[in-house]
Amino acid sequence: MKLLYIMLATFGGLFAGYMVLNNFTFDNISFSNYLISTLFILLMCCLLAIGLGVIVSYRRKNSDKNVMTIRQYYQYKDIKGTR
Repeated sequence: MKLLYIMLATFGGLFAGYMVLNNFTFDNISFSNYLISTLFILLMCCLLAIGLGVIVSYRRKNSDKNVMTIRQYYQYKDIKGTR
């Protein structure tokens, strides 16, 4: 239900933006062009945000790949000390 409210608010915002830009006159063809271009821009922004999220999560995942835990360090130290 929350997603429906978000979608309705988004559409309402798009419609209000169109009406403000066109001095509160409505034309089906120009509204269609406005809606297509605006949704394309929103789609590109969402794809960019998803891409950045993937890059950040990949870097976080690989940043501590070669770091020992405390237990691993002491096990390594014990093995190295017995030789």
